[in-house]
Amino acid sequence: MTSKRPWFGELPAAVTDDYCFAVVGDRCGMATEGVFEKALEVLKDLKPAFVLSVGDLIEGYWSNPNSAHEEWDELDAMVRDTGLPFFPTVGNHDYSNAMMAEVWSERKGLDYYAFRAGNALYITINTERTPDELPEAFVNVIKTITEQIKRDPAGAKQYLRAFGEGMTPEQLQSMSQVKMTIGEEQFSFIENVLNEHQDVSWTFINMHKPGWKTGSEEFRRLEQLLADRPHTIFAGHLHELEYTREGNRERIQLGRTGGLPHGEEETGANANLMLWVTMRAGAPTYRVIHLDGVQDITAYPPHTAKHIKE
Repeated sequence: MTSKRPWFGELPAAVTDDYCFAVVGDRCGMATEGVFEKALEVLKDLKPAFVLSVGDLIEGYWSNPNSAHEEWDELDAMVRDTGLPFFPTVGNHDYSNAMMAEVWSERKGLDYYAFRAGNALYITINTERTPDELPEAFVNVIKTITEQIKRDPAGAKQYLRAFGEGMTPEQLQSMSQVKMTIGEEQFSFIENVLNEHQDVSWTFINMHKPGWKTGSEEFRRLEQLLADRPHTIFAGHLHELEYTREGNRERIQLGRTGGLPHGEEETGANANLMLWVTMRAGAPTYRVIHLDGVQDITAYPPHTAKHIKE
């Protein structure tokens, strides 16, 4: 068993049944510089009990481990500097091939885990247990566009449109498919944790890919394990916020917190945002924080026109 951990900090000792936490969406792929950094600055001010991330924290898809470590060094320093407990899950960009999975293991140890805060249970799942590796030529195109957007954020739509136009129908169809793998090892862990914490009022599952959009037998198996217990499943990947509820079951697909929108729209559910969750009397409520609407006071200088005295 490794002593390394993927999270930063520890849960506050004073966490009771009533507290607040935040959930951030995909920082990547094709990140807009400064957005995720702004989210972390806002969270430092708001001081949630902890922060969850639905993954895709780095661009990834490296073939050279040194490049992967360099990108993780930058991200980890950014998160560590907040001083907030931060609990990430694995995204496809973070775990994009066998080498990237080895780098995660070397740096962070666990790729799935659980913790309890007050009367709620949190289980973080790796939906990339078998990385969905992309052809090298395709990865090179993604890398090129990512660098173009980094140099010229204003041209992001143009570069992304050109990317789509250069793909074959088969490639476009493949990209639109959401695939996930969990595996027996994780299912054994999930089942044991659920059995050990049958007394909780709410259960949260944090995973990268929205399993309910995969048609996966593994996701149906996860739903059966959760059975009738009140629960929320957080996911990301598609860079658009969606919320559904059936009885005491909630599905929340996080929007983006820095990643590029997957379509032309950049507002509403497709805007850069994060989720604020309040636990009260054993159940969650949610508020969406749109980062474009959060400004520093210095953004509001006086009007230059002078008032005329009557």
